[in-house]
Amino acid sequence: MLAGVLLVVVSLAGGLLLWRSATDTTPILIAARDIPPGHVIQRDDLTIGEARLDGSLASLALTEADLDAAVGRTTSTTIHAGEMVVHPDLAAGPVLGADEVAVTIPVAADTIYPGLRPTDEVALLATSNPGKLESRTVTLLNRATVFAIGLERRVIRSSTSNAPNDGATVANITLAVPRSEAEAIAHAVANATITVVLLAPQENSLQP
Repeated sequence: MLAGVLLVVVSLAGGLLLWRSATDTTPILIAARDIPPGHVIQRDDLTIGEARLDGSLASLALTEADLDAAVGRTTSTTIHAGEMVVHPDLAAGPVLGADEVAVTIPVAADTIYPGLRPTDEVALLATSNPGKLESRTVTLLNRATVFAIGLERRVIRSSTSNAPNDGATVANITLAVPRSEAEAIAHAVANATITVVLLAPQENSLQP
């Protein structure tokens, strides 16, 4: 009789553990509304849901513990309302918006801030007829985001430096700009001297 009681207890305990494992859920991040690509995530874009995470989904899903880290990140694709937010939904760098294009501008290494990085904000100045009396400089673009930086490796490199860009110079920068400004920028690149001006993060317009 005692053996039978023990067998029943063990069976019930095993069934309880199996049921708990089958119904065990994790708080995850859910899109509260449709979120377009290139959008900077705000707190009210997200809500908390529950899901059972198995296999690779456990490493892909963003959980409630990732909420603070997710806010301020840029989306790389459309996330529909009610969908679970996963790591590939968040861009590792800048993303082109729906009305933006990437324009590449050749630059000389000694005319650009050496610490310029993707996601930095810049303004563009265009100087026509440089060196002549009729030369003039105008603001070509008030604000643009650095999308990528092209480097050109030099032949000689210091073997004692640990800097990843040591031995390289900036050859060009690619900017994310409004589609409506692309033609004017292309014309200026071909016919004027372009100056890239680094903007402060909170600056809204280029001051004279």
